[in-house]
Amino acid sequence: MSDTSKQRRDEDLAEPAVLEDDTVEESQTDEADERAAVEDGVSEASAEASIAALVEAEREREAEEAAVEEAEEAVEREAPHDEPEDEAEPESETAAEPQPAKAPAKQPTKAPAKSTASKPRKPKTPSRRLAVLGSPIGHSKSPLLHQAAYEALGMDWSYEAIDVTEDALPEFIAGLGPEWRGLSLTMPLKKAVLPLLTETDRIAEQTGGANTVLLDGEAVRGFNTDVAGIVRALQAAGLEQAHYVHILGGGATAASALVAAAELGADRVDAHVRDLERSAWIEPLANQLGLRVRIRPFAQADRSLDVPDLVISTLPGGTTTEAVYTDSTRRRSVLFDVAYEPWPTPLARQWESVGGRVVSGLAMLAHQALLQVRVFVSGDPLQPLEDEEAVLAAMLDAVGIDAQGAPLEV
Repeated sequence: MSDTSKQRRDEDLAEPAVLEDDTVEESQTDEADERAAVEDGVSEASAEASIAALVEAEREREAEEAAVEEAEEAVEREAPHDEPEDEAEPESETAAEPQPAKAPAKQPTKAPAKSTASKPRKPKTPSRRLAVLGSPIGHSKSPLLHQAAYEALGMDWSYEAIDVTEDALPEFIAGLGPEWRGLSLTMPLKKAVLPLLTETDRIAEQTGGANTVLLDGEAVRGFNTDVAGIVRALQAAGLEQAHYVHILGGGATAASALVAAAELGADRVDAHVRDLERSAWIEPLANQLGLRVRIRPFAQADRSLDVPDLVISTLPGGTTTEAVYTDSTRRRSVLFDVAYEPWPTPLARQWESVGGRVVSGLAMLAHQALLQVRVFVSGDPLQPLEDEEAVLAAMLDAVGIDAQGAPLEV
């Protein structure tokens, strides 16, 4: 064999080996590319499925919110304008809770409105609570006065009468919640409350009794509005000053009457009492106020040659005493009787029989209550209320007396 033929034969034998290596290499590359392509294809499909699921969930959520919003708007359109705010609370709570995806399709949009119309409305919860305390207390007219005042002021405060004894007072006050704003007190609670107060005003300290309690955060503040109530009631009846005053009775209300006499400019006071020994406290208080005072029994009440400008009776309603005043005195003196039930009192009938001027205890009750409202609203008995004249008129009307304290004709 020639060298040329041998060379050609060797080249022919070597060529298949080279082609086989290339084929194997290309095959391995294709397999790798195919695996990569399959892996990439599976990943993209999963991502697309996840994105589709999220989009669908977002659409369902938006549809659900739109349905709930539509239901709330339907209720608001059909409900009266004065619907209590607390009725809206269940609706807002329902809107805040997560709902199943198909809930909007099952809930008719007008269902809430139908429920509202079919059930009686709940009364609006008062924002603050107040009460008058005493025992017994059912006869009190304070709820009439205070409710009239808060209605005139456009305030949704409540005021009630609660039977509370002297022994139960500390526990009652300690158990009051933050919704409580204040209390009015009758005797003997006016004195019993003093140790429970964190502060008292000047008049409460002078008289030894607080008829008003303001619950101001942690503070329990005491006020006496009885004194100003007496002064304002007499001034409304036309008595601006009184230099010589008789006070009948030696109880706690007599202390307020004594301070009121000083406020009216008195320099002389005769206190006529049943028990001289138990009324010994009057003299120190009168001296503190700069008053000349005489303490005498009821039988020595009248001295026709020395007529008082003002007679203040602090006796309970229906009480009769040995105090007898002449016709001349009754015509010339103003009688202020703190009692108002039953009315007229025996003393008031005596004055009226000769045409004398009489001011009922209802006038004092109304004016002292007005000052209590000031305390409860602003914390200051000297701060007038908004449109106070209209508020006072509503209070006087509620208890059936005119601006001068006289009973309204029925």
